[in-house]
Amino acid sequence: MRRTNKLRLRPEKEQEKALFSLCEMSAVLWNRINYIRRQAFFENKFDWNEGVRELYEEFKPILGSATAQQIIRKNDRAWRSFFSLSKLKKEGGLPPHVKKISPPGYWKDRNSNRRKLMTIIRNDCYRIEEENGKKWLVLPKGLKIKITGEIRWRGKQGSLEIFYDDLSGKWYAHESVEVNQQGHTIFPKKAFVDLGVVNIITAWIEGERRAVAFSGKSLLSDWWYWTKKISEYQSIAMKVNGKKTTRRIRKLYRKRQLRFRHAINTIIHRFVELCYEKKVGEIIVGSVNGIRENNDNGRKINAMVHNFWSFGYIVERLKTTAENFGIQVEFVKELKTSSICPKCNSENVRKHKRLFKCFYCGFGAHRDVVGVINIARLSQTGGFNGVLAHPSVVRPRISRL
Repeated sequence: MRRTNKLRLRPEKEQEKALFSLCEMSAVLWNRINYIRRQAFFENKFDWNEGVRELYEEFKPILGSATAQQIIRKNDRAWRSFFSLSKLKKEGGLPPHVKKISPPGYWKDRNSNRRKLMTIIRNDCYRIEEENGKKWLVLPKGLKIKITGEIRWRGKQGSLEIFYDDLSGKWYAHESVEVNQQGHTIFPKKAFVDLGVVNIITAWIEGERRAVAFSGKSLLSDWWYWTKKISEYQSIAMKVNGKKTTRRIRKLYRKRQLRFRHAINTIIHRFVELCYEKKVGEIIVGSVNGIRENNDNGRKINAMVHNFWSFGYIVERLKTTAENFGIQVEFVKELKTSSICPKCNSENVRKHKRLFKCFYCGFGAHRDVVGVINIARLSQTGGFNGVLAHPSVVRPRISRL
């Protein structure tokens, strides 16, 4: 399986000049080959080979043959991905979360109108040296740059992407690593998961008397705090220069996203770790694909569902983290799982806020617990399992500082 080591580069003054030059020319190569292919595509005469040899020969002395080759190949992959999605769209098989597909874009920041400074180093053209707790990245042309950051994954070395973050003014590198996949745990238990906004994860593990809910209230409160900050600065920016974005606003958007993702990563790791401790071999998740379609519940609820709740990111992190522990993840449709009584299958129910009440048999419980029980029933594990009506709640702490 492929994993990524994220590293911070700390170049000296002359080294930074060399990095700027390398990344600038890499962006020029990408933009030029992409321009040729975009023009050919819009004129319905796309040719994979057009301009490739000429650009490779032109940039080989500047970037080195390996780097020039890597950038061209990355552009090839981007276009192949675009054509694959276009084919799926024509066949009506486009994934529900993909709303729009476009040809590969340029390495250019629309806000600053500057090139995105990045490059790709082939796996055999760099190495990481470690000595006395310090690390260096050794690159072509005699560059040996000090780096910081945890080298979490060790295995077969893949390509290295170096990029400059214009907002923070810092250099970063992402190293692709191929590691041996951990064997699937032979644990017999299953865990059933209902994803939500108020409770990010509500789960029931087979054999447990009570479900567990990982609260998202503090996370949601934090998200609203930074959303209001962004709105305040957008209002000021509109009055001053007639724009909705500034460097400060872009930084606030990023800060909001990073805080959200850090909290989500913490919640998911704690949940998967709990599953491993309880000897869970498979996690079954209720899929909510399409929840955003035709969903209009007022301004505030819409903002939470459409902007705050990054379902794709949560699912991806859950799959990756579970894979690291050797636990499988499966998805089942959760249509009406929170609208049917798990005890008598009646739909004559009332849902008010987080509470669920069945008028036929009198069963009452927390709505998220009802959803988890019904997901378990959909997975053919038997009938009503007598789980307690309310979950134990785990509340992650989030600081606004």
